[in-house]
Amino acid sequence: MGRAGAVRVQAARNDRGELRVGLSVPGMPSAVERNRVRRRLREAARRLDQDGGFDLIVNTDATALELPFGVLCAQVRSAALTAVARARAAAGPAPARPPRGSVGP
Repeated sequence: MGRAGAVRVQAARNDRGELRVGLSVPGMPSAVERNRVRRRLREAARRLDQDGGFDLIVNTDATALELPFGVLCAQVRSAALTAVARARAAAGPAPARPPRGSVGP
């Protein structure tokens, strides 16, 4: 898990070769605020320049509403980099992928 300010990110390797992002915003007082935080997190995650092959779960709370967007992006990036580095270290080397277009056994 990576943590930076109000943002927490968990990462797990996936075998799809693409970066997938899930959002978690628990404990919001209203749906309007929850959806606003989710939109901000989604855009911050879209700006990540991570290589694929990982699933990220990005979690934050109501304090994300008060953060300037640039700060939120920096926190998401920092937490994601830490989470991916830890997931890589825990999982070991990436499994070899068959060439694109090849047929499995």
